Amino acid sequence: MTSGPFHILINALSMSSGGGFTVCRELVRGLAEERPGWRFTVAMTDGSSYHEPMRRERFASNVSLLWAPANTCALGRRIWYENTTLVNWAKAHGVGAVLQLNGQKIPRLRLPTISHAQDPVPFLPHMWSTGRRAAFGAWLRRRAVRQALMHADVMGFTSGYLRDLICGWDKVTPRRAEVFYNAVPQDWFSREDSQMPALSARPMCVLTVSDVTRHKRQDLVARAVCALRKERGFEKLEYRIVGRVFDEGYAEGIRELSRRTGAEVGATKPVVELVGRLSGDELAAEFKNARCFAFMSVCESFGIPPLEAMSFGTPVISSDCCAMPEVLGKAAAFVRADDEEGLKETLKRVLTKDGLAADMRARGFERFRTFTWGETVRKMAGCFGEMVGEFGARSAELTMRERRTGQVD
Repeated sequence: MTSGPFHILINALSMSSGGGFTVCRELVRGLAEERPGWRFTVAMTDGSSYHEPMRRERFASNVSLLWAPANTCALGRRIWYENTTLVNWAKAHGVGAVLQLNGQKIPRLRLPTISHAQDPVPFLPHMWSTGRRAAFGAWLRRRAVRQALMHADVMGFTSGYLRDLICGWDKVTPRRAEVFYNAVPQDWFSREDSQMPALSARPMCVLTVSDVTRHKRQDLVARAVCALRKERGFEKLEYRIVGRVFDEGYAEGIRELSRRTGAEVGATKPVVELVGRLSGDELAAEFKNARCFAFMSVCESFGIPPLEAMSFGTPVISSDCCAMPEVLGKAAAFVRADDEEGLKETLKRVLTKDGLAADMRARGFERFRTFTWGETVRKMAGCFGEMVGEFGARSAELTMRERRTGQVD
């Protein structure tokens, strides 16, 4: 075993989404800056879609990357690699603690572990009721998370909602549970209300930024917008959806609704437009151009896009479920998850009542600033220090006991 600075292994082999990549990157960057005397090694799958973006990141000198074979993108191969090669690598390189980014724990890696849960899907039946295969996959992930709940030194969650959902499902109280909120990038804090276009100067446009898939509920927003478009005073109302299309059949249903509504009202351009993914500058322009932001998702363990909308002075309308009330607080207007009529009326109020929209804008600027990566990594680094100290004390006590009983020379 090598000697040197305290060494933390960050296991990101299961990372499979842009949101997961952002959390990994920000935690690595923040922890390395918060504890410059520690070493951090990030384990990732070689050749994954996040391989090159991670290589391009400019981390501090105390961060290194460990590339696992490309076949570890398959679940069985990943589990085998984690419990054999990764365990041996950790022993050989003096790893003192582990950060698991999938809410699980490697059984054979008997080191102090923070298991950070970010995924609510296995615990939401409406997300895996499409067939036996999805239900079985959810069961496997719940089983792995349950083991972490029972054996991890610290269970981390991206929100209190996710903590209560997972612990309530399994009826297991972890040894220690902590909420490590996601946060917003530091450069957002330079944005000021006075720099953003006035709401009255923006076109009558509703915006959603998220992957286009059923649980994000863009269809509900589209139906509410199309119904509102037929009313007097909303002849120019548009709905723009920015994000990758994951379900083409679902997306086509939204396009067909737009075509029908456009024909009814004589529109010369789409009432609802699926824009696709955009660059950073293009996305910023969309936020600045929107009169309000609608986010009716029913599966969020945190939810970054509404906070980004707030950073551009755009009022937010959100579903009243999952983590959204906890994250958005009093800064958003909330609507029941399936209430199309309620959403339409809320859109109408936010789009036409200047005082309400201005108040929501002001509250939004205050709200997004409460989530900082600095606070999150300080809390996580403190947990590492405490649990490693406890682990060392337990190990020393065990060694003394063994010596007293003659089990150790």
